Amino acid sequence: MPKQYHFFYLEMALKDKTDSNIYAFVNVSHIPTKKLIEIFNINQKKDPHLVNGHLLTKTSYRKHRKYFTEHIGPMNLFFFEYTLMHYASSDKKSIRKLYKEDAME
Repeated sequence: MPKQYHFFYLEMALKDKTDSNIYAFVNVSHIPTKKLIEIFNINQKKDPHLVNGHLLTKTSYRKHRKYFTEHIGPMNLFFFEYTLMHYASSDKKSIRKLYKEDAME
């Protein structure tokens, strides 16, 4: 089986439903997967490969606020919504390329 590379990030978008642009990407690959599953309350039976986007709720943010502040930085859930996204590939360069193109680096 070929080696798989995994990349996690938060998409940051305005809460305004008329604006569907993604404004920023926050790399959260340094956070252990188990912690991401806990924070985003991911049901692994329904999403075993973590391929669905998972929205950060206000309740979950409040519960894990200290962890977010220490490991990611301040977040503003009043204006923005944050969605956990996951990519996996056997080609490490393709994941980095995807992130750079999406982040417009």
